Amino acid sequence: MTTSSPTVAIYGLGNMGYPLAERIGSKLATQVFDLDAAALARAKEQFGGVSITSPEDLKHTTVVVLCLPNPTISMSVLAQIAPQLPRGAVVLETSTVNPEHIHAEQKLLAPFGIDVVDASIMAGVGQMIAGTASLALGGDPQAIERAQPVLDAIASKQVYFGALGAGAAAKVINNAVAHAVMVVVAEAGAMATAAGVDCQKLITLLSDAQMGLHRPLTYRYADRIVKGDYAGGMPLDAARKDSVLALQLAQTLGVPLFAIQGSHSVYDIGVAAGYGRDDYAVVAKLWADWGCPAVPAKAE
Repeated sequence: MTTSSPTVAIYGLGNMGYPLAERIGSKLATQVFDLDAAALARAKEQFGGVSITSPEDLKHTTVVVLCLPNPTISMSVLAQIAPQLPRGAVVLETSTVNPEHIHAEQKLLAPFGIDVVDASIMAGVGQMIAGTASLALGGDPQAIERAQPVLDAIASKQVYFGALGAGAAAKVINNAVAHAVMVVVAEAGAMATAAGVDCQKLITLLSDAQMGLHRPLTYRYADRIVKGDYAGGMPLDAARKDSVLALQLAQTLGVPLFAIQGSHSVYDIGVAAGYGRDDYAVVAKLWADWGCPAVPAKAE
């Protein structure tokens, strides 16, 4: 360890916080805090984590890592420790929170000359343990640079999404997609089982890079929506027809649908809006019509 290495304080040694602390503690001097005395003892034994007994213990701490259950707890911790941290310290918020929570933390810390960076963990516990996790970053690049040794200790793969809060937003959006797709997949599996479709073969079909789970993102969003190109392709009218068939199949099989049923309404609205002959990625234009464009307007 060099003299320029930061001293790190980690708040939260739960399911994700402990393996995160292990990764940091294997490379940097680490202070730890948790309400679980057993977790503190384990941290001391396994990677030399020094227990924080008072906010005054942080007078020389340059990076604080938060991995806590909710933003209210994060704010409470920061209110207690901010007066003790040195100016120029950086707080890494690794918890899953919204941008508004990150901005609230920055507002609290700014009078003390402390920066917050959203360093959202894009992984499960197993990936953190295996060293394959990634981070979605947002915030001041200079603050990120000051905390870089700690970020590197957590994960080698890091994606900078932009200004403060952008990393947190990216994670929440990613999770929203995963959770929504989980419902769609569950519905698809129920339909497949009821229709006598081999589920393993269905998984292979949906996993194909040219099929249902991939193409809406890698082709229709990346090449159609981002470029604003809706000419040609599969018409929205045809996509709506296929959606009707799926609803009819589910009704015949007696399979309740929620996500697939809800998405059909968007196709109905798109056709009613006059987009029926455009490629079905044109449904993204509905959000622009409602004042929420799917991609930023192109520069003139």
